[in-house]
Amino acid sequence: MALTSLSADLVNSIDSKALVGIPGSLLLTSNPLYKDIAIISSGRMPPDLEKIISLKPDLIIGAIGFHDKSLLKLNKLGFKTLSTKIRNLKDLENLNDEINSLLLIKTKEPLSKKINNCYSYNLKRTNAKNVIALVSTKPILSPNSNSWSGNLIKRFGLKNLASELQSKSEFKGYVNLSQEWLLKAKPNNLIVVKTPRSNFSQYESLAIWNKIPAVKKNNIFSFDYYGLINPRSLDSINKACKKLSSI
Repeated sequence: MALTSLSADLVNSIDSKALVGIPGSLLLTSNPLYKDIAIISSGRMPPDLEKIISLKPDLIIGAIGFHDKSLLKLNKLGFKTLSTKIRNLKDLENLNDEINSLLLIKTKEPLSKKINNCYSYNLKRTNAKNVIALVSTKPILSPNSNSWSGNLIKRFGLKNLASELQSKSEFKGYVNLSQEWLLKAKPNNLIVVKTPRSNFSQYESLAIWNKIPAVKKNNIFSFDYYGLINPRSLDSINKACKKLSSI
């Protein structure tokens, strides 16, 4: 049983018959592959423990920080649980391997076969292009090296100008930038992220927008929130890697 869409995606890619419960994510509920699988949560609400117990899963996979209380209760009831934290591709590789082992899969498919765009690119660049990724404008948030997105950007040989800044925001792995700092950093490339509640116009509203070198050169790359910021599914991660390789 998977409490996150990414772990559900991983389990399904390894053994589709092993999955007995999924979160009520639109990503999964709108996918025909998951139409006959029980939904055990809705939105940001905690998973339905009674429903989970009734399904009698052999393994329950959840995310550290989101499902701690639920997993602890289920563990005390005798269920085998697995807490995950995906900060980079290595973490995802390890989770893929661990699920393979727990499901006793003999023919193991490596993660590289599932998200080939993240592995097929020549990661060595002769001259690293500098870049800043913007996730929001109020406040201006950008990933440093301690985030999933920061690690993915680095993987493609790009120089993240915010990578070494210390996070003082409530979002771990992300730093607050001032417009003055952003202008002084002079990024030649900008990654702008479209979140579920925003669009590109939020970035154009910044007073300094037209003064940024990347904007003057039209080196602006628009990314979806899922894949680059939130590794929600194998497909969204694969698409993010393909776009990063084009910068």
